[in-house]
Amino acid sequence: MNETEKIVALVEQMRRHAQDQEIHKNVPLAKEALALLEKLDDPEEGPLGKAYACNAILEQLSEYDTPRFTLEILRRELAWLRESEEESDGLPAEDVEADIARLEAYIDPDGLSMDAFCQEYGRHLRFDPVERTARWEDLYFEVEEECSRRLKGVPRGMGFCFPYWAAKRDVLRKYGIDWKSPHMMNPRVMFD
Repeated sequence: MNETEKIVALVEQMRRHAQDQEIHKNVPLAKEALALLEKLDDPEEGPLGKAYACNAILEQLSEYDTPRFTLEILRRELAWLRESEEESDGLPAEDVEADIARLEAYIDPDGLSMDAFCQEYGRHLRFDPVERTARWEDLYFEVEEECSRRLKGVPRGMGFCFPYWAAKRDVLRKYGIDWKSPHMMNPRVMFD
């Protein structure tokens, strides 16, 4: 299997994880795919093909749970778009630049407040500011893995968010993080 085929297989595996509501498992796969893209020397793929591969990877990640890693991928995507001699109608550089600016604003501790960020970028739900920290991102995979173990066998339908948030809050407490769930941050919103 060549590098291109490996990248395609990783993205397919990431899609399966997303369908199975295990998107956190995509972080190590995305890191592996990005490393393969960096080394890829296939004239048929070229920079535009690499940019599209980045986009396919990004579609399988939770950007607000891994904003720094997402930024790393977006910056590579933008560089490959700019390096490409071909036109990219479906992946405009301006859109990628806007995504980079939004995530940079999200993780900037001295920048926009949470409420200002939500207003500026059209986010309707308030979030716990701890979610913007590097520590949150560093723990993301381990916390989600523990939540998956704790919630094994719990149906993932209507109402699943409540046991999930309770488990997540408990796991984060083990790491010294006092997290407020979306329900706690948005008391007038009805969640299912």
